[in-house]
Amino acid sequence: MENNKKNYYGSLSALVCDQTKPPGASIDGDIEFYTNELIQRDGIVLEAGVGNGRMAIPLLRKGIEIFALDNSKEMLEIYKQNLIKYNMHSEFMLSDLKDFKTDLKFETIIMPNGSFCLLDRENIISVLNNFKNHLTENGRIYLDFIFPTSFKAGNIHEYDFVCDNDDLIKIKNKSISIDWINQKTYTELEYTRNLENEVQPFTLWWYGVEEFKNILKKLGFKNIQTIKNYKNVKILNLKTLTFIFEK
Repeated sequence: MENNKKNYYGSLSALVCDQTKPPGASIDGDIEFYTNELIQRDGIVLEAGVGNGRMAIPLLRKGIEIFALDNSKEMLEIYKQNLIKYNMHSEFMLSDLKDFKTDLKFETIIMPNGSFCLLDRENIISVLNNFKNHLTENGRIYLDFIFPTSFKAGNIHEYDFVCDNDDLIKIKNKSISIDWINQKTYTELEYTRNLENEVQPFTLWWYGVEEFKNILKKLGFKNIQTIKNYKNVKILNLKTLTFIFEK
Protein backbone atom coordinates (compact mmCIF):
# COMPACT_ATOMS: atom_id res chain seq x y z
CA MET A 1 0.00 0.00 0.00
CA GLU A 2 3.01 2.25 0.29
CA ASN A 3 3.17 5.11 -2.21
CA ASN A 4 6.08 7.14 -3.49
CA LYS A 5 5.15 10.44 -1.89
CA LYS A 6 7.92 12.15 0.02
CA ASN A 7 7.80 12.91 3.71
CA TYR A 8 6.42 16.43 3.95
CA TYR A 9 4.67 18.67 6.45
CA GLY A 10 1.65 20.38 4.90
CA SER A 11 -0.52 23.05 6.49
CA LEU A 12 -2.52 20.88 8.90
CA SER A 13 0.36 18.61 9.97
CA ALA A 14 2.61 21.65 10.46
CA LEU A 15 -0.09 23.32 12.59
CA VAL A 16 -0.51 20.25 14.81
CA CYS A 17 3.25 19.84 15.13
CA ASP A 18 3.67 23.45 16.23
CA GLN A 19 0.94 23.28 18.85
CA THR A 20 1.91 19.86 20.26
CA LYS A 21 5.69 20.52 20.17
CA PRO A 22 6.12 24.29 20.48
CA PRO A 23 9.51 26.01 20.71
CA GLY A 24 11.25 24.93 23.89
CA ALA A 25 9.42 21.59 24.22
CA SER A 26 12.24 19.19 25.01
CA ILE A 27 11.94 15.56 23.89
CA ASP A 28 13.76 13.19 26.25
CA GLY A 29 16.16 16.01 27.16
CA ASP A 30 17.32 16.76 23.60
CA ILE A 31 17.24 20.56 23.96
CA GLU A 32 19.32 20.41 27.13
CA PHE A 33 21.81 18.07 25.44
CA TYR A 34 22.21 20.23 22.33
CA THR A 35 22.40 23.44 24.34
CA ASN A 36 25.22 22.01 26.43
CA GLU A 37 27.07 20.74 23.34
CA LEU A 38 26.67 23.81 21.13
CA ILE A 39 27.31 26.50 23.72
CA GLN A 40 30.90 25.19 23.85
CA ARG A 41 31.38 25.66 20.10
CA ASP A 42 32.03 28.74 17.97
CA GLY A 43 30.62 29.73 14.60
CA ILE A 44 27.24 29.25 12.95
CA VAL A 45 25.08 26.18 13.53
CA LEU A 46 23.01 24.81 10.64
CA GLU A 47 19.84 23.11 11.82
CA ALA A 48 18.76 20.89 8.93
CA GLY A 49 15.01 20.35 9.14
CA VAL A 50 14.30 23.21 11.54
CA GLY A 51 10.53 22.69 11.52
CA ASN A 52 8.72 25.19 13.73
CA GLY A 53 11.87 26.09 15.68
CA ARG A 54 11.20 23.76 18.61
CA MET A 55 14.97 23.34 19.01
CA ALA A 56 16.29 26.44 17.22
CA ILE A 57 14.51 29.12 19.23
CA PRO A 58 15.76 28.00 22.68
CA LEU A 59 19.26 27.73 21.17
CA LEU A 60 18.95 31.26 19.77
CA ARG A 61 17.88 32.48 23.20
CA LYS A 62 21.16 31.10 24.56
CA GLY A 63 23.09 33.22 22.05
CA ILE A 64 23.84 30.39 19.61
CA GLU A 65 23.72 31.59 15.98
CA ILE A 66 21.41 29.40 13.88
CA PHE A 67 20.98 29.08 10.12
CA ALA A 68 17.69 27.24 9.56
CA LEU A 69 16.87 24.94 6.65
CA ASP A 70 13.66 23.11 5.77
CA ASN A 71 11.93 21.72 2.67
CA SER A 72 8.42 22.61 3.89
CA LYS A 73 7.29 26.15 3.14
CA GLU A 74 4.43 25.63 5.61
CA MET A 75 6.87 24.79 8.38
CA LEU A 76 9.19 27.68 7.54
CA GLU A 77 6.23 30.06 7.65
CA ILE A 78 5.47 28.88 11.19
CA TYR A 79 9.17 29.21 12.05
CA LYS A 80 9.11 32.84 10.85
CA GLN A 81 6.04 33.51 12.99
CA ASN A 82 7.73 31.94 16.02
CA LEU A 83 10.86 34.04 15.50
CA ILE A 84 8.66 37.14 15.71
CA LYS A 85 6.72 35.76 18.68
CA TYR A 86 9.91 35.08 20.68
CA ASN A 87 11.74 38.18 19.39
CA MET A 88 14.57 36.17 17.86
CA HIS A 89 16.47 36.50 14.55
CA SER A 90 17.75 33.75 12.30
CA GLU A 91 18.59 33.32 8.66
CA PHE A 92 16.64 30.54 6.95
CA MET A 93 16.32 28.81 3.60
CA LEU A 94 13.67 26.73 1.82
CA SER A 95 15.49 23.83 0.14
CA ASP A 96 16.09 20.08 0.10
CA LEU A 97 19.15 19.01 2.07
CA LYS A 98 20.92 17.47 -0.90
CA ASP A 99 20.46 20.58 -3.05
CA PHE A 100 20.94 23.57 -0.76
CA LYS A 101 23.82 25.91 -1.49
CA THR A 102 25.15 28.85 0.53
CA ASP A 103 28.50 30.60 0.79
CA LEU A 104 28.36 30.16 4.55
CA LYS A 105 30.53 27.57 6.28
CA PHE A 106 29.14 25.99 9.42
CA GLU A 107 31.07 24.98 12.51
CA THR A 108 28.28 22.55 13.38
CA ILE A 109 25.36 20.89 11.59
CA ILE A 110 22.56 19.27 13.59
CA MET A 111 19.53 17.12 12.74
CA PRO A 112 17.76 16.41 16.06
CA ASN A 113 14.90 14.06 16.90
CA GLY A 114 15.31 11.52 14.11
CA SER A 115 14.85 13.92 11.20
CA PHE A 116 17.68 12.21 9.29
CA CYS A 117 15.65 8.97 9.35
CA LEU A 118 13.00 10.68 7.20
CA LEU A 119 15.46 11.05 4.32
CA ASP A 120 15.16 8.55 1.49
CA ARG A 121 18.05 6.10 1.79
CA GLU A 122 18.98 6.77 -1.86
CA ASN A 123 19.67 10.42 -1.00
CA ILE A 124 21.75 10.18 2.15
CA ILE A 125 25.15 10.09 0.40
CA SER A 126 24.30 13.30 -1.47
CA VAL A 127 23.04 14.89 1.75
CA LEU A 128 26.13 13.91 3.76
CA ASN A 129 28.48 15.13 1.02
CA ASN A 130 26.56 18.42 0.82
CA PHE A 131 26.86 18.77 4.60
CA LYS A 132 30.59 18.10 4.33
CA ASN A 133 30.99 20.79 1.66
CA HIS A 134 29.35 23.33 3.97
CA LEU A 135 31.43 22.52 7.07
CA THR A 136 34.43 24.44 8.30
CA GLU A 137 37.66 22.47 8.59
CA ASN A 138 37.13 19.98 11.43
CA GLY A 139 33.46 21.02 11.59
CA ARG A 140 31.16 18.64 13.43
CA ILE A 141 27.82 16.97 12.63
CA TYR A 142 25.19 15.64 15.06
CA LEU A 143 22.53 13.25 13.74
CA ASP A 144 19.82 11.69 15.92
CA PHE A 145 18.66 8.20 14.94
CA ILE A 146 15.47 6.52 16.09
CA PHE A 147 14.47 2.90 15.64
CA PRO A 148 11.08 1.17 15.07
CA THR A 149 11.14 -0.55 18.46
CA SER A 150 7.39 -0.19 19.06
CA PHE A 151 6.13 -0.21 15.46
CA LYS A 152 3.34 -2.70 14.72
CA ALA A 153 1.90 -2.87 11.20
CA GLY A 154 -1.88 -2.60 11.14
CA ASN A 155 -2.23 -0.40 14.21
CA ILE A 156 -4.66 2.51 13.76
CA HIS A 157 -4.94 5.29 16.31
CA GLU A 158 -7.67 7.92 15.96
CA TYR A 159 -8.02 11.05 18.08
CA ASP A 160 -9.30 14.62 18.04
CA PHE A 161 -6.96 17.58 18.37
CA VAL A 162 -8.33 20.93 19.54
CA CYS A 163 -6.34 23.88 18.18
CA ASP A 164 -5.59 27.07 20.09
CA ASN A 165 -8.46 28.76 18.23
CA ASP A 166 -10.81 25.87 19.20
CA ASP A 167 -10.84 24.40 15.68
CA LEU A 168 -11.13 20.62 15.75
CA ILE A 169 -8.74 18.48 13.68
CA LYS A 170 -9.48 14.76 13.45
CA ILE A 171 -6.29 12.69 13.17
CA LYS A 172 -5.97 9.09 12.04
CA ASN A 173 -2.52 7.52 12.51
CA LYS A 174 -2.18 4.33 10.44
CA SER A 175 0.88 2.07 10.79
CA ILE A 176 0.95 0.52 7.32
CA SER A 177 4.03 -1.66 6.89
CA ILE A 178 7.48 -2.57 8.15
CA ASP A 179 10.16 -3.70 5.68
CA TRP A 180 12.94 -5.53 7.54
CA ILE A 181 15.02 -6.12 4.41
CA ASN A 182 15.12 -2.48 3.28
CA GLN A 183 14.99 -1.19 6.87
CA LYS A 184 12.01 1.13 6.73
CA THR A 185 8.53 1.61 8.12
CA TYR A 186 5.62 3.32 6.41
CA THR A 187 2.90 5.26 8.23
CA GLU A 188 0.10 7.52 7.01
CA LEU A 189 -1.27 10.38 9.08
CA GLU A 190 -4.64 11.69 7.93
CA TYR A 191 -5.77 15.14 9.11
CA THR A 192 -9.34 16.40 8.66
CA ARG A 193 -10.65 19.86 9.55
CA ASN A 194 -14.18 20.64 8.30
CA LEU A 195 -13.92 20.01 4.53
CA GLU A 196 -10.10 20.23 4.53
CA ASN A 197 -8.24 16.92 4.29
CA GLU A 198 -4.49 16.21 4.28
CA VAL A 199 -2.66 12.89 4.15
CA GLN A 200 0.94 12.91 5.37
CA PRO A 201 3.06 9.99 4.13
CA PHE A 202 5.69 9.09 6.68
CA THR A 203 8.53 6.72 5.76
CA LEU A 204 11.12 6.15 8.47
CA TRP A 205 14.46 4.55 7.59
CA TRP A 206 16.82 3.03 10.13
CA TYR A 207 20.48 1.98 10.08
CA GLY A 208 22.69 -0.41 11.99
CA VAL A 209 25.43 1.28 14.00
CA GLU A 210 28.32 -0.41 12.19
CA GLU A 211 26.52 0.04 8.87
CA PHE A 212 26.31 3.79 9.32
CA LYS A 213 29.84 4.09 10.70
CA ASN A 214 31.10 2.41 7.52
CA ILE A 215 29.11 4.85 5.38
CA LEU A 216 30.70 7.78 7.23
CA LYS A 217 34.21 6.32 6.97
CA LYS A 218 33.85 5.82 3.21
CA LEU A 219 32.88 9.50 2.89
CA GLY A 220 36.00 10.54 4.78
CA PHE A 221 34.43 11.55 8.11
CA LYS A 222 36.48 11.00 11.25
CA ASN A 223 36.25 10.91 15.08
CA ILE A 224 32.94 9.04 14.90
CA GLN A 225 31.17 8.47 18.20
CA THR A 226 27.67 7.65 19.43
CA ILE A 227 25.66 8.94 22.39
CA LYS A 228 22.72 6.96 23.78
CA ASN A 229 19.52 8.75 24.86
CA TYR A 230 21.25 12.16 25.15
CA LYS A 231 23.27 10.75 28.08
CA ASN A 232 20.03 10.38 30.05
CA VAL A 233 20.69 7.33 32.24
CA LYS A 234 17.09 7.31 33.51
CA ILE A 235 15.91 6.09 30.09
CA LEU A 236 16.68 2.38 30.25
CA ASN A 237 15.77 1.32 26.71
CA LEU A 238 17.40 2.72 23.59
CA LYS A 239 15.16 5.48 22.25
CA THR A 240 17.62 7.77 20.48
CA LEU A 241 21.16 7.25 19.26
CA THR A 242 23.13 10.37 18.33
CA PHE A 243 25.97 10.03 15.85
CA ILE A 244 28.67 12.69 16.26
CA PHE A 245 31.45 12.95 13.67
CA GLU A 246 33.83 15.46 12.10
CA LYS A 247 35.05 16.52 8.69
